[in-house]
Amino acid sequence: MCLIALNWNPDHQYPLIMASNRDEFYARPTSKAEYWEDHHNIFGGRDQRASGTWLAVGTQGRMAAITNFRELDASGERTRGELITNFLAGDIPTVEYLQRVHNNRHLYAGFNLLLADSNALWYYSNRQDVIRQLEPGLYGLSNGLLNTPWPKVRRLKKKLRKVIDSGNITPQSCIDLLHDEKRPPDDEIPDTGVDPVWERMLAPCFIRSPNYGTRNSTGLVLERDGKLHWHEQFYTIGGEPSGFFKKTIAMPEGWLARNIAKTA
Repeated sequence: MCLIALNWNPDHQYPLIMASNRDEFYARPTSKAEYWEDHHNIFGGRDQRASGTWLAVGTQGRMAAITNFRELDASGERTRGELITNFLAGDIPTVEYLQRVHNNRHLYAGFNLLLADSNALWYYSNRQDVIRQLEPGLYGLSNGLLNTPWPKVRRLKKKLRKVIDSGNITPQSCIDLLHDEKRPPDDEIPDTGVDPVWERMLAPCFIRSPNYGTRNSTGLVLERDGKLHWHEQFYTIGGEPSGFFKKTIAMPEGWLARNIAKTA
């Protein structure tokens, strides 16, 4: 996962609204979102090379998403995708789980991890080393730290805010935001140390190139009764659409909308 905008508001009709793009090499094999054979309570896509994932939910009342932190040295002893699998497959309290992740942070290349449990949203990056319980609000995340104001992060957050304010909140309206291919001026493009040609190619919300680009766009909308509406658009080489699916997942009633007084 390389770009996320999400709004968490426990008081809202839709407590969680998310728009996200996953960018990857087209040649890297990937399974589309489904219930996993080895963990029947987990729903999400899966990387066939390392068996990890970038975005998934556990039907017992958990969600996790991860983005890579962009840097020249992206090596690690363990795959970052397992951080999601281990959280969703287990029942360790979130703070304890994140503490374990923190203790083993040196085993992974740079990452940003978003975790949701029954009533709270959490963020941790092994490039910042601070476990944060997030207040309700609108957040943006790409391959820097949370809310780092890269142009595409700012654009997607602004567009998602307009959707929320308009009242036209659907998974498809979230996906539509993710098709934005506007490239910012060179003086606004972040300098993360990679080749400038790559920096320009990676700068838009939606990425196209012969070998690397946006592989799927996901729109998630959660209702207060626990119905999580998951829509996903897939793309093949060059960003050409290659399929679409939608699924409604039964999460616990009141998930991310309960115990408001403790999280507001």
